[in-house]
Amino acid sequence: MSTSVGALAVGTAVLVPMIGSGSAQAAPAAPSAAASVSGSASGSDSGVVAAAGGFHSKKGTLKCRKPGETAWIWDSAAGRSRVSWKPAGGRLVSRVWKHSHDGISTRTVPTWRKSVTWKVTSVYGNKKNLSKVYGYCSTQGWRVGKASDRLSQKKSGTKTCPAGKVVYISSGGIGNLKHRFKSTGGGALHTHNFGGSQQVLVTERATPTEMRSVKWRVEAWSIKNSIPNAQVGRVKASCISKY
Repeated sequence: MSTSVGALAVGTAVLVPMIGSGSAQAAPAAPSAAASVSGSASGSDSGVVAAAGGFHSKKGTLKCRKPGETAWIWDSAAGRSRVSWKPAGGRLVSRVWKHSHDGISTRTVPTWRKSVTWKVTSVYGNKKNLSKVYGYCSTQGWRVGKASDRLSQKKSGTKTCPAGKVVYISSGGIGNLKHRFKSTGGGALHTHNFGGSQQVLVTERATPTEMRSVKWRVEAWSIKNSIPNAQVGRVKASCISKY
């Protein structure tokens, strides 16, 4: 992963067992898109505490200057967290993300913008369930890959949403999963890289594209001597609120 915020200790985030070794994203088994990200916090918040030293919120400003890099938000928490960000001169984007209710899970949230102000807030239980939060600059959000990696499977399609909605890509599979997309009108190819997971259909990977109409592709890459038989698994392209 290419970053411009020092080492960032990306590999040291606390992850729950359901994620699988090396994974950068976690959620309950095979949820729908609506179950993973929404505009409001709802449901039963039954007092789960992330860990001693859990905190309520964190915010910052991020400017990514290197070619190809955009702003990302690392969100390790329990229960639910609200991730909000605003690009320079743009509107606020604010969504609630679901996490594990019995431990810490991590989401890498893309903005696809070069410069943003951001804030992450715990909205679960005692409202102090954030574990590790920071902003960073990256070309893909996670593991870039090695020459020995092999593309095993892929699925692709096109999705267009109504006005006020953006395309949301979710998948579950095994291996180093990558979501790639570009606007149907042309432009740059975007990649959300999720690292590796050895557990089938239990790690939901989620990518808000922030675009209304996209051509998308989900790829499963096998990792030599680690995950030799990567599979794409379930893939869904749906629509969520733009803001």
